[in-house]
Amino acid sequence: MIVKLLYDAVLPQSLEMEAPHWAELVRWTGQDESDLAVVQAAANAGHRGVIFFERDSLEQSSVREVARQKGVALVAVEAKDPIEGKRRILENLTGLQSVLAHHDCIIVMANSVRPISR
Repeated sequence: MIVKLLYDAVLPQSLEMEAPHWAELVRWTGQDESDLAVVQAAANAGHRGVIFFERDSLEQSSVREVARQKGVALVAVEAKDPIEGKRRILENLTGLQSVLAHHDCIIVMANSVRPISR
């Protein structure tokens, strides 16, 4: 099953091309929109989740509520810079896919994927 995720424009565009065949990673190319608008756009385009660079978006109750209503998972990558973030996503994509089946709020760490409660 292909996992389809929209990712933050802060992360490198090459993430799309380096993803395995079973993962469709699409970079946000819209205007500089609010996190809420990005989640809504992801839902409208049929994405399973949105990958944000850092946790700030996951801490916004309005974003969490809309994501829950729309069935969109919120994913944050913990990294010191976007290049490291890309690497962590690619290295943990299999784990992310498994956790997405059961959780809607996820942190991608250096060597693991951890669900968090919303």
